[in-house]
Amino acid sequence: MSRALIRENQLTADERAARDGAVPPKLSARAKVASSGPVLEGEGWQVEISVHPLRTRLEAFHTSGAVVMITADSRRRTKSGSARGYFLPAPGVGAWRRLRVGDLPHFARHLSLPPGAPEHLASGSKCRCGKVKYPTAARAAAALDEVSALRAAEAGPRPPETRYYRCEADDRVWHLTSKPTGYTRSVPLADAFGRCEGAPGPGRHPDVVIGPSG
Repeated sequence: MSRALIRENQLTADERAARDGAVPPKLSARAKVASSGPVLEGEGWQVEISVHPLRTRLEAFHTSGAVVMITADSRRRTKSGSARGYFLPAPGVGAWRRLRVGDLPHFARHLSLPPGAPEHLASGSKCRCGKVKYPTAARAAAALDEVSALRAAEAGPRPPETRYYRCEADDRVWHLTSKPTGYTRSVPLADAFGRCEGAPGPGRHPDVVIGPSG
């Protein structure tokens, strides 16, 4: 067998495409989000995906308490194809950290970034509510219990917080509120994803829901 033929058999599909001048198709942001689901489920994660014509969000929860979120926004133009990944080591520990989609298989299996991969806190929140931020629904629910106990021991005109909700400007942020219904926006996040405020359904992870209605 000639060396040229041996080399041809060793080329990957991408190497052949580069040699032939063809560009391999790139996954869309939504496809990147969708393809991440089976990777996580294969390692035992509980996965839920919310889809809207403009936005897609994947949330995954591990029995250890680790959380992964991958979002895609068709209005966002980035080199990463508009798909962005984040992780929490555990619901009660620290803040969201950045997760490259390419590092997801390793993180899904080992609950850590690949050796040598830099770890950065997620930044650039679009939340401008001026309220206390909680990274997950479970963290917000725990805070609501604490605040409710404090309010019950106090006497004052301020209405007590009665529920928690996901910030309409940032998927990674939850707030507490005393208002019985959601905030009005041109495209509320809850409406955009086709999700309503309510108690968790059967088998749902507590971090998935928006919170009990007041």
